[in-house]
Amino acid sequence: MRFLSGLLIAISIAAAPIIWHYSERHFAPPEPLPVFDPSPLEADIAALRDEVEQLRVRIDGVDARTSLGLAGAAREALPDEAAAPESDSLKGSFAQVVLIADRRSANEGLTVSTPSFLRELIGLPRDDLSDDCQSATNPKLQALLKTENVGPIDARMLSPALISLRQIFANVQVFEPELYARIKSAGSLCVRRIRGSDSSASAHAYGLAVDINIDGVLDTLGDNKTQLGLILLADFFKKEGWIWGAGFSREDSMHFEVSREKLEQWRRLGEI
Repeated sequence: MRFLSGLLIAISIAAAPIIWHYSERHFAPPEPLPVFDPSPLEADIAALRDEVEQLRVRIDGVDARTSLGLAGAAREALPDEAAAPESDSLKGSFAQVVLIADRRSANEGLTVSTPSFLRELIGLPRDDLSDDCQSATNPKLQALLKTENVGPIDARMLSPALISLRQIFANVQVFEPELYARIKSAGSLCVRRIRGSDSSASAHAYGLAVDINIDGVLDTLGDNKTQLGLILLADFFKKEGWIWGAGFSREDSMHFEVSREKLEQWRRLGEI
């Protein structure tokens, strides 16, 4: 028995170096993990954000062409010989006269300023209004009126309206450069009364409206048709809070004016 115990002890002592060497090789502690460097991940996130922003800009550009579903309807309304090409470019058809689809909903979400609201806001442009364009004599209005270049045209309007109009045309220049190059003005400030009224002043009388056309061709009033380029422009104006005259009971699609919502915003900001 003592012999067996001694033998086991001797075997254990002899095997100890072997066991130690084996455990070192197979049960060594794991190597420490490398320190995480977030820099590559941050760069990937930044690149992804740039791609999302580029996609948003491209979507905005497409939206400008498809506002109210009018661009597609306008293409279909073109005569066969003047039909727009299959490509994305409409530059050859901007001046084409087409029917305005669903024009009465063109200003949905915006409100036309009534003559009484404009009078309360600024006062009459002058006391002796007529059907002819005259100069403004209202001191408050005179102080707000300026003549400036707003991109493709010069305009005489209220100072905040000029700033807003300049932003509209800057957007048009980015998304529709061919259209931008063909924009013409048919007038802005005209201090007169509304046709058929004795004392109510029009939005033009306050420097809050501008008439636009393509290639200098005036739109025919009240025929429910307009130039294709004006349909595309209408979306840019609406996004900036302007009313399109195509939605009036008597269609006037070259007319754009500042909405009541925009005027109330300017009043809150102390700009008028």
